[in-house]
Amino acid sequence: MSHDESILPDGQLSGDTEDPRPMSTWMIGICSIILFAVICLAVAAMFYGAVHRETKRKVVSVRTQATQLMREARVLALEQDAHWETWTDADGELTGERSLKIPMDQAVQLVIDEYGGEAKP
Repeated sequence: MSHDESILPDGQLSGDTEDPRPMSTWMIGICSIILFAVICLAVAAMFYGAVHRETKRKVVSVRTQATQLMREARVLALEQDAHWETWTDADGELTGERSLKIPMDQAVQLVIDEYGGEAKP
């Protein structure tokens, strides 16, 4: 029995369990890793691009509690009865002129009564 008879036709020994052609295994592995990295980078770029486009186009309309309270205060001020308003400093002295505050409906009616009527040609 010669030593050459135990060698298989493709160059592999009969008891050898290693890959007979490691180059193809390495090439497939390296190409798979590169392909995986490219896919991960492409997905991340698409995601961050979509987030960037969304934040650029988004119109944010935030109604805070402060603006809502201010709006309600203005509505209440318009609904008040006629009253005199004065401005005083910390000592209680009058700092400005007294002004008469009247509701909008009454003000419109006063203007119509004063300047309304028939139009002159």
